[in-house]
Amino acid sequence: MIILKNELIEINEKPAHKFIISHAGEDVGYVSINSKAEIFFEINEAHRGKHYASNALYLLTSHIHENMHEPIIHAIVHKTNEMAIHCLEHNGFQIILKDKDLIYYEHRICETRLDDYFVAPKGEETIYLAGGCFWGMERAFLELKGVTSTKVGYANGHIQNPTYEDVCRLETGFRECIRVTYNPKITSTKTILDAYFICVDPTQSDGQGGDIGEQYLLGIYFKSKNLEEAISNYLSKESLKYPEFHVEFKPLECFYEAEEYHQDYLLKNPNGYCHITRLEMDKIKVLNE
Repeated sequence: MIILKNELIEINEKPAHKFIISHAGEDVGYVSINSKAEIFFEINEAHRGKHYASNALYLLTSHIHENMHEPIIHAIVHKTNEMAIHCLEHNGFQIILKDKDLIYYEHRICETRLDDYFVAPKGEETIYLAGGCFWGMERAFLELKGVTSTKVGYANGHIQNPTYEDVCRLETGFRECIRVTYNPKITSTKTILDAYFICVDPTQSDGQGGDIGEQYLLGIYFKSKNLEEAISNYLSKESLKYPEFHVEFKPLECFYEAEEYHQDYLLKNPNGYCHITRLEMDKIKVLNE
């Protein structure tokens, strides 16, 4: 019996909480969950790398939380299984323990928070930057002197209280984004934008690097009218450097602070996924000179 499906896969439940994953009528793997709410999955070797497991996890986490009434889901993966690690972490699973060979994860129901209340401290400015995966973007901007705080979240979408999984899997309009608050006496708006364009490829129209999807599209957003003219003038010159220029520029409509486990992610997990290399980080450091 088909219990869950999206545009890519169907999931059929079998006895003992085993779920068969199918694509175009062909079984491509399975996911199972035991009595301890520990989740295991396996994709047939010929079908790996096609996002079947990631889509299955997305569909099943909501099913397990809402219909099976499990508030916490656990997963175990070998440290060498980079594809599984990437899949789990991009579906909101948090690391809770590591041992010699294994990494233990959990997934909890999380809520995001609208930042309408946020006001930059007196004398400081705030800019919102969508530049691909927000883990690496936040880490990069922590290299800039004068940046007083950062927060990762979801910008300018059209549903309320989006979760990470919603943003990654549904057509919500949200982009992964960082809120950067800075002291313009130490770090100018131009320096902030210089750092942004060190991190991104404005000619890529479908994401950034290997991260493809609407949540990874580029955008520069503002609340303060003081920033609008400065950013507009900068972009009018910067855009002339590229044969294509896919950077959205508009007022901020909404920004939801992402779940707590995403905040300062690469400080908590130094070996975590990051699409921004050490080369870009070093170039940003030079801006401090």
